[in-house]
Amino acid sequence: MWQLLGQFILKYRLFLLLILLALTSFMAYHASKVELSYEFARAIPTDHPKYKTYQEFRKKFGEDGNLLVIGVQTNELFQEKTFNSYDSLQKTLKGINGVEDIISVPSAVNLVKDSMTEKLMAQPIFRDTSLSQREIDSSKNIFLSLPFYKTILYNPEMNAWLMGVRINKNVMNSKKRIDVVESITSQANNFGKNNGLQIYLSGLPLIRTEMATRIANEMKWFLVASVILSAFILLLFFRSVGTMLLSLAVVITGVVWSLGTIHLLGYKITLLTALIPPLIVVIGIPTAFIS
Repeated sequence: MWQLLGQFILKYRLFLLLILLALTSFMAYHASKVELSYEFARAIPTDHPKYKTYQEFRKKFGEDGNLLVIGVQTNELFQEKTFNSYDSLQKTLKGINGVEDIISVPSAVNLVKDSMTEKLMAQPIFRDTSLSQREIDSSKNIFLSLPFYKTILYNPEMNAWLMGVRINKNVMNSKKRIDVVESITSQANNFGKNNGLQIYLSGLPLIRTEMATRIANEMKWFLVASVILSAFILLLFFRSVGTMLLSLAVVITGVVWSLGTIHLLGYKITLLTALIPPLIVVIGIPTAFIS
């Protein structure tokens, strides 16, 4: 049987090579379309009671994991220059495509009873314009008198102030979030630089974006490093550039097919599947070496 198969391959080698080249080109096209996964992988089954409880919590209280936090520590926030700059930062961030809402000191509201309707009305504490020092001081007293914002937007013991930036959940699950997070980070750092303040950034959007970027970079570096090391080993043993290139061509074809298969099956590159290309190279080299 194997002899007949070998004879068939040798007899129609040109035709089979053309088919292989066409299929590899098809797989290379799909491999170029493979995307990174920007979602956390589920650690427990969907029918697990804890998972169902978590989904009920999200349904009741809204989407989680899309709040990026900007922190600053200063006792001069309510100085005219610093506060107006802080307010400008909020307005700039709100104009970034993908940012849904921002909660911070300049956007804080106070609940005031309407004597006509007997309802509570939300009124901004700080006017939406450039404020003078007197206006800032007047509104500051109202803001600090409200216990609701204490330990949420500020910590009086540490002189720490927080700005929460909510990012659209669809943007969070796409590659667009890299640009959004970079824009937010850039604007926040510019504010800190212009006012001589240290900026602290946190939140799942920042962490998940950093993780996804690292996965992409590390996959490229591991793949390139494994190919270079494999080429060196093949050249060292075979002492032939042609044999080395032929063996690498077989291994790289396997990598292209693996990435193309991932895309064809509707999967994305995750922390686990990012190991597939380097593993294909490492596992394929002994096979090429034996052949």
